[in-house]
Amino acid sequence: MLFCSFVGYAQIYKMYQTKNYHNQLRLNTATGEVKQIQDDGQSWIICPGIDSSLDQSGRFNLNETKNMWNFILLDTYTGRLWQVQYSSKDLDALMCIPINEDELAQASRPIFSISPLTSMYQYYLINEQNGDMWKFQWSTKGDDYRWIKRQ
Repeated sequence: MLFCSFVGYAQIYKMYQTKNYHNQLRLNTATGEVKQIQDDGQSWIICPGIDSSLDQSGRFNLNETKNMWNFILLDTYTGRLWQVQYSSKDLDALMCIPINEDELAQASRPIFSISPLTSMYQYYLINEQNGDMWKFQWSTKGDDYRWIKRQ
């Protein structure tokens, strides 16, 4: 049993299926690099990685939103958040934009998760270690619509 959980935790690259069946996102769970991969073999880096010196697999995860083109990238050790957008038509639409660049904690294991609210643009960020919560919003309208507030 211990062996199975260790193998699952050691996964460095994780594939995420998108709602566009021609595209997948490949996440480096240690650095936060996100790459869009099409079924015709083309690929583009959406997020170059938060820090290439990081080596803890399982640190980053992608969370699907109700908008088929957008995911939330979460640093589960610090609570930092980014909006990741892929595109099948316009390379200029690819983006990785910070929602929260502040480290809300410094842990040596995953302690943060997110939970959606009624609005498709709003979520709770939860520190599962101490119960602290923040409400945040992502947006397709611009930086003024992205924010995070402590609850």
